[in-house]
Amino acid sequence: MRTAFAVLALAAASAPAIAAEIHLDCARSNQTAMVDVDTGRQFLQIMWSEGVAEEYQQGDSYISGPDKHGRKERVVYVMSVDKSLITFGTDRLCMDGGADTCAERHVRNTLDVGRGEMKYDNGDEIAVLACHPAPPGRRF
Repeated sequence: MRTAFAVLALAAASAPAIAAEIHLDCARSNQTAMVDVDTGRQFLQIMWSEGVAEEYQQGDSYISGPDKHGRKERVVYVMSVDKSLITFGTDRLCMDGGADTCAERHVRNTLDVGRGEMKYDNGDEIAVLACHPAPPGRRF
């Protein structure tokens, strides 16, 4: 197990030079997630046990529909690799200049491949999941 993490950490550390796929299974007491990373494309996907999927592609963005106050936001996905630490999340940027009720938000989650740990901001709490290499053969 320790060797597998060393190999994954080495792959993540060399991400700028060599693209790598990293596939992990993560869990905490009441939740599991399959996490797949492509360091070359700066792409991360999560499939939660509840059936919800999330994708983070560095620089992708969209404009949200108006909320109950008529505000729109630009949502920008972020994903970066620094050695064995993968950071991913969103920047929610206000589009209505001067709107008193709009506040920009920056959410950052981390996947520490070397430690085998993912910290994910649920909004109410920071969920900490233990991660281990996925069974061989999993691909995008």
